[in-house]
Amino acid sequence: MPPRPYDSEGRQRKHAELKARIAAAAAALHARKGARATSYADIAAEAGVSTPTVYAHFATMDDLLAGCTSHVAANAPAFPSERILAAPTLDDAASLLTDALVARHQYYEPWLAWREDRVFPFLAGLAGSQREAMRALIARVVAGHLGPGAHREAVAGWESALSFDFWHRLARGHELPAAAVRRVIVHTLHALARPPTAAPKASSRSVT
Repeated sequence: MPPRPYDSEGRQRKHAELKARIAAAAAALHARKGARATSYADIAAEAGVSTPTVYAHFATMDDLLAGCTSHVAANAPAFPSERILAAPTLDDAASLLTDALVARHQYYEPWLAWREDRVFPFLAGLAGSQREAMRALIARVVAGHLGPGAHREAVAGWESALSFDFWHRLARGHELPAAAVRRVIVHTLHALARPPTAAPKASSRSVT
């Protein structure tokens, strides 16, 4: 009986499936207790493999975080960038942006609430790239409705009002219901998009 041909495709598929299982286990643990408090041994136990197997698939912490973030991002709510950019009015764009980002903040909260981008350079770099992408989108939205120009104050204000930290403070710090959180964010965006009101001039008449 001739020897069976080496099944490289099957081996690669099993390798990918095992790697995905380990990444899913790590992501679940990171959501429950944060990446800092999660050891490779914890991940091995969660995934049902040996600790050396975890290291074989994710040799460094950066490798592990990359695998976890990819796993989590694969199931994140879709972000409707094109719909936001095509919104007929700035108010419509503000509403679409708010709804999209609130949905993402709610989804990512178990991981982002640990604030570990302040601890791991990999997560800091990822968060920075995401902020840059969001800032660029906001700049396009604002310029598309307010006309050419940097609109730095509006863009900076929108970026801050749409951030995870702002949403988290309203929803968890102040314990506002979801409808109230959305209302505060949308009203903040509307206010920031309006031209600044000139301060009243002081009277030149002397008081006697």
